Amino acid sequence: MKIVVCLKQVPDMESNFKIIDGKSIDESQVAFKINDFDNYAVEAALQLKEKNGGEVIIVSAGPDRAAKDIRQAFAMGADWGIQINDPAVQAGDNFVVAQCLQKAIQGIGGVDLVLTGVQAEDDQAAVTGVMLAELLGMPHCTNVVKLDISGANMTVNRELEGGLNEVLEMSAPAVLSIQSGINEPRYPTLPGIMKAKKKQLDAKKASDLGASTDSKTEFVKMFFPVSDKKAEIIKGDPATAAKALIDKLKNEAKVI
Repeated sequence: MKIVVCLKQVPDMESNFKIIDGKSIDESQVAFKINDFDNYAVEAALQLKEKNGGEVIIVSAGPDRAAKDIRQAFAMGADWGIQINDPAVQAGDNFVVAQCLQKAIQGIGGVDLVLTGVQAEDDQAAVTGVMLAELLGMPHCTNVVKLDISGANMTVNRELEGGLNEVLEMSAPAVLSIQSGINEPRYPTLPGIMKAKKKQLDAKKASDLGASTDSKTEFVKMFFPVSDKKAEIIKGDPATAAKALIDKLKNEAKVI
């Protein structure tokens, strides 16, 4: 079974973000990591490989620093990968990325299953998997929380709003967007880390893949949200503080 996992490196949301010129982030102060949702997709692929045999291939679009997290997936057990390292792709939008992923996957050939995270932590667009499925001409399912495969037949549980599950029968090849909670991603082992250094990682540009980079989304302005409300600490003994709080709430209600 040949399984491709699309992996994205994203900023750690615990980092200190500094905006430059209102349009970009100062990356010197930002730590990067594997997108959490993609971690679940990697684990799902590895479990399928252990059950059915085959190989797990990582395909990622990102700059030089993304290679570190691709090799982390190798250390978890993935076999080899492709890194689309092209400034033109990084300057493009989700469609450019999806098209490059599509070309890379088609170049691999014979892929049975493509797994993506349900969304990226940074833009939270949740569109790349859907676009990729359309470009590949494969059936697609989002929010996958359970997956059983027997040959080319799959039973997929899809999470709906309100905690409900939808059960679908699908056939491979297909694209599935994996939701968090489907599994518990493994930690890389020391032997896995040592092996990861020697695993094949092919570097590609959009031109190598025959992909277009014309589609772009321009950032007009980037800024931190500003709250017009501020917290206030009411001091004094409990009775005095409670009376002051009630008075403030009454005044606030009158304003509304």
